[in-house]
Parts: sequence; structure tokens; C-alpha cells
Amino acid sequence: MYHALLVEAATHTSKHEHHDMPTSGRALTGVAISATLHCLTGCAIGEILGMFIGTALGFSNGATVVLSVALAFFFGYALTSMPLLRAGLALSAVVPIAFASDTLSIATMEIVDNAIILAVPGAMDAGLGSVLFWGSLAFALAIAGAVAVPVNRWLIARGKGHAVVHETGIHGGPSPRVVGAVAAVAFVFGSSVLIAEAATNHGGGHGGGHGGMATETDHGASAAGQAEHGTAAAVRGLAVTSNGLTLSTPHEELPRGRATELRFRVLDESGAAVRDFEVEHAKRLHLIVVRRDMTGFQHLHPTMAPDGTWSATLTIPEAGSYRAFADFKRFGRNETLATDLAVDGTVDIKALPAPAPSASTGDGYEVRVENHPIPAGKEAELHFTATRDGKPVTADPYLGARGHLVALRQGDLAYLHVHPLDQATAGAITFATDFPTAGNYRLFLQFKHRGQVHTAAFTQEVVR
Repeated sequence: MYHALLVEAATHTSKHEHHDMPTSGRALTGVAISATLHCLTGCAIGEILGMFIGTALGFSNGATVVLSVALAFFFGYALTSMPLLRAGLALSAVVPIAFASDTLSIATMEIVDNAIILAVPGAMDAGLGSVLFWGSLAFALAIAGAVAVPVNRWLIARGKGHAVVHETGIHGGPSPRVVGAVAAVAFVFGSSVLIAEAATNHGGGHGGGHGGMATETDHGASAAGQAEHGTAAAVRGLAVTSNGLTLSTPHEELPRGRATELRFRVLDESGAAVRDFEVEHAKRLHLIVVRRDMTGFQHLHPTMAPDGTWSATLTIPEAGSYRAFADFKRFGRNETLATDLAVDGTVDIKALPAPAPSASTGDGYEVRVENHPIPAGKEAELHFTATRDGKPVTADPYLGARGHLVALRQGDLAYLHVHPLDQATAGAITFATDFPTAGNYRLFLQFKHRGQVHTAAFTQEVVR
């Protein structure tokens, strides 16, 4: 079939100079690199456009990958087909040539490219304004191109792949030198972003420090209450509106004991729904729900619809007044907005447990903490050790780290969200944080082991 197609091509391309295709050595490698760069151009256009559309419209990870792969094949075939069509070949002749030339090369790039993006924590959920998004995509495309070079070399040496197009004598498309330079820049840029991201996750806490709370006016505390705490220090999670952003939800009450879809939006000062969230701890938004007596803790990861509406399914088994925290990052700044939700019924208020050195997760794990009073306003470390049947367990990666910690202040439920300082070894998970005021805090530690997330709660005393 290809012989007939090539004969047809030759009748349209007598003016094109034809060179024999090398079958070995550096010359073959050079042709393979040139063919790969040509194919990489189409893949990059399709990948970037697909990721842009999927992320902007709030598609799921799976739908975004499918869209990106489809567009990568489309633009890859298109770049090969256009010079042939301009030379006068019929579409019926061009399509088989493009398929034979590019299919395996594009497929190789797409498998490698998407595998890398999926492997980078938070890359698929990153917003279009995130450096992580573009850095991961640039790095993945550069590596995918490098992997495809030996594939194309193997095909060309056997008269397949790009050799099919070469036999037509028709050449076109972007300059390999220009594409090669862009690919090199993409690799350096992507590598730098991923190295910086890894270093940040290894040593940093939440919000660009070791757990410091972001600025917010305490709309829920009186001046007397601030004086009682000894400071008017800014904290997060005390208001439904902060820094020009508002947490908006149609829910004021939730049913008890029944699965419910909780919906909400984050609105800007103009009342428009915010959609450009950045990835923080592998997700674009974390939803924390807890009762006012600091029981019934739930940590959820809602999904965002194209119109900016977030939704999560939750079941609240006991009545009471609950606090819902939307924790996210935007324009490099961590934000926490909160609202109250009521669950009707007879409320059984629980007293805050006294500080204790150990706590059970309720599913077979025991967690110990070096529990002692911590001074307010000074950085402190919290050392947790998880065991099962008396033996230390090493936590699996969870949300881009080895553990996850939420701290709530008794009374006003001021919110602090931190992550470990370093990797867990022999069951140890260490956090660094700064409790802003004296008082009692409830700590909710989450870690992952054997594919399941486990939660342990502690009371921490913070002194003046």
C-alpha cells in the first residue's frame, strides 16, 4: 500500500531533492532526533492546549488526560500532513502516511509525558497560574521527547516511521534547531521547578514557613477576648470573608446521619466565583469540617465544577454546630475561610480531653507525642510516633508528605495547618509550628499506612 502512495507522492514532488535515508551511525541518530523534534512540536501544542482547557474548565484528571492525548495526536498528525497536502497529495494518500510516520512516536511521548505529570504530586490539580503546572508540563514533554528518540531511530532503520514521509521527498514543519533549543530551555525550567518544589515539601510547613498563620482580622473575637488571649495576633479561619474573598454556600443546615452533597463557592470582591486556585499539599482546596466542641473531625477534598462551584459528599452522624474551613492557596498566599453549619437534634457536648501522651486512631494504630506545654509565639516541634501491635510503622506518602496536621484553638476555633519538616523514619513524624497565643489546642494528626488514612487527636497545652 505504501509503495502505491509513495509513487503517487513522487508524481507531485519532482522538484523536491531526495536523499537516501541513513540506516546506521550518527547520521541515523541525527535524523531520528530531527523526526522526534518535529513530532514533539505537535505533541506539545496538543498537550498544552488540552491541559489548558481541562484545567480552566475544571475537568477531572482523567478527562484532562484524555483530551490532551487526543489533541496531541491531532496536532502531531496535522504537522506531518500539511506539507504533503500543500504539495498536492490527496487526503486519502496523506492520512495513511501520517499514521505510519507518527503513531508510535506520539504514543511513546504521550505515555511518558502523562505518566510523569501524574507522578508529580499536585501537578494535575495545579491551576494555570501555578509555576508547578507549567514546570511539570515542560519537564514531562522534554523527557518524553528524549525517550522517543531511540524509538524513532529503531523505526527509521527499518524503513518505518519517519522514513515513510522521507521517501515522499516532501519536507516541512518547524525548524529542528529552534524546537531543540525550546526543548532544552523547557527541560532546564521544568527541572528547576521540580527541584525547588521537592526542596519546599521536604523542609517547609504550610504557607511558606513552619506553620505561621496568615494575616486576617478576627471578626469573631471581641477586644476583650483578644486581651484575654494576651494578644491581637492575626490568625486564620475566623471569618467567612477575608482579604477580599468570601466563602459562599447555600447550606445553613445539614441533615443528620445521611450522606449530603455540600456545595460552596469562593467569591472575589466583584462577586464572581474564583477558579484560579494553586496546588497546596497536592490539592487545590482542602475542606475541614469539625463540631464546635472539636469532635467529628473530617478532612475532605472537594471537586470543582467549571463554574467554580466546589462539592463534597459528607455524612455527619451527630447533631450540633459545625465549623467548615475552606483552606486554599491563591497568588502565593494561603487563605482559610470558614462558615458555620447546623445539624438538628439533641446535642451531646463533649468536654475537651486533657493533654495525654498517646491516642488511638480507633483502627488498630497507637500514636504517641512528646506532650509537654509549649510556649506561645515561639517555633516549636511536635514529634509523633505511630505504632501497630507495638511495632513502629513508617507512614506512606500522603498529600505530598508523610503526615498532615490541623490544629484548632479551643473557643474560637482559630485554625492552623502544617506539614512535617522531614521524611518519617521508624514511625516518627515531626512538625514545626508556631502557636500564636496561650490556651488549649486540639491537634488532628493524619497519616497513611497500607493504603488507608488514619486519624489521631491530641490536646496540646500552650502557655504564655
